[in-house]
Amino acid sequence: MRAAVLRGPGLLEIEDIAPPTPPPGGILLEVLACSICGTDARMVARGHSDLTYPRIPGHEVTGRIVEGEGGGVDVGDLVQVWPGIACGRCGPCLRGRDNQCREMEILGFSRDGGLSELLALPPEGLDRGLNRLPPGADPVIFTLAEPLACCINAQWMAGVSPGDCVLILGGGPLGVLHSILARRLGADLVLLAERDGRRIRQLAGRSNFRLIDSSVESLAGSVEEETDGEGVDVMIIAAPGIELDRSHLDMLSPGGRLCVFSGPGEVSLPLGPVHYRDLTVIGSHGCSSQQNRMAVEMIAKGGIDLEWLITFRSSIEGVCQAFLHARERHGLRAVIVGG
Repeated sequence: MRAAVLRGPGLLEIEDIAPPTPPPGGILLEVLACSICGTDARMVARGHSDLTYPRIPGHEVTGRIVEGEGGGVDVGDLVQVWPGIACGRCGPCLRGRDNQCREMEILGFSRDGGLSELLALPPEGLDRGLNRLPPGADPVIFTLAEPLACCINAQWMAGVSPGDCVLILGGGPLGVLHSILARRLGADLVLLAERDGRRIRQLAGRSNFRLIDSSVESLAGSVEEETDGEGVDVMIIAAPGIELDRSHLDMLSPGGRLCVFSGPGEVSLPLGPVHYRDLTVIGSHGCSSQQNRMAVEMIAKGGIDLEWLITFRSSIEGVCQAFLHARERHGLRAVIVGG
């Protein structure tokens, strides 16, 4: 079969390799679509702490069952895959936080992922990891279920509620998904701040959020103006490397919540404002299998315009261009399509 194989940092090649054989009790999946996120792009270029070589990347996967049964699905079913393989026995798993499993394996990082024609999945966690898609579902759109689920985790942690004002720092695909979700959860006002000119052009004209071009606008001044000086109730860091400091806390309303969603840069947060203004600083990483299922159900119900986020589609032969598309921010989401 054809697959994208990563043999070291920056060493990604399309190769003909032997098709995988599912372990006893596992399943074999024909990959129909696999999208590429910013973490994938950085991991391919520079490596990652969870990565072992050689590795087939890709963790945002949809496909069709071609062999095996389990997890409530049958041969021929269209499914979306939660990329975690959790033990189901540790404390976090038993508390419903299986994204924090102590023995977690992750497709595309510690196990081969979906940038291939076929994907084998072990029996462990099939009941939580496979989500049947409705007949006629677009497999490409449902690759966005896992990133949307990560946003669900963050906004659940941050307590996004009806009437909130939400500020999202970062206008990439995850920032956009955060804006869509915040609206679905009842936020009155969503501010989306971005400084990259390519992103600004990609987001211009969208009505789901008030776009702040922080390369020319004062972020603090825009927040003050948009909230009549009250500050935002929730701030979500949706871009890597943002250096958090006192100015970010000052943009929060009393009782406000700051969610570190993407990989943070340097952090210098004084605790005085956190104490005196009842502020909350929280982290958010990945998504639980339950949140992943919630995202699939949300997309399946319709009413969410996600098609415009897909700005590059290709067969497996175009995977290097897809990674370039993601890494250089030529668009929002690149998807490798199979089948």
